[in-house]
Amino acid sequence: MGNRGFTLIEIIMIVVLMGVSIPGLISALSFITKAQVNPLGSSTASYLSQERMEEMIARKVSSCADCGYANLTVGMGTFAPVTGFSNYEKKTDVAYVDASFNAVGSDQGYKKITVTVRDIGVGPSVPDAVLDTVLANY
Repeated sequence: MGNRGFTLIEIIMIVVLMGVSIPGLISALSFITKAQVNPLGSSTASYLSQERMEEMIARKVSSCADCGYANLTVGMGTFAPVTGFSNYEKKTDVAYVDASFNAVGSDQGYKKITVTVRDIGVGPSVPDAVLDTVLANY
């Protein structure tokens, strides 16, 4: 009886344990894969939102005919295609805020700019890129 090996009961226990644990591992892996963020799509959306925010800031400080703080029209924007990036849309919202950044109904010398860029079928899990800033009337 010096033979070494597994007994039938030990083999059955291993098969049962694997049968219980493997489906759980596969389910967890599937969930993790679905929750992954698309890094290229997210970076592109972020860069596009930064570009639009920089345009708004430049427009505020520029001296062109329709530029300046007074010409930053308050209102909710609508999503429009991004030139050169057919899979992305952007919108710009402008709202009055007070010195504590609370929304108000009239101009108190501050406007909150919100730029949102979203993807249109870029791939899985590309969150909207949203940037906020406050511009002062100085």
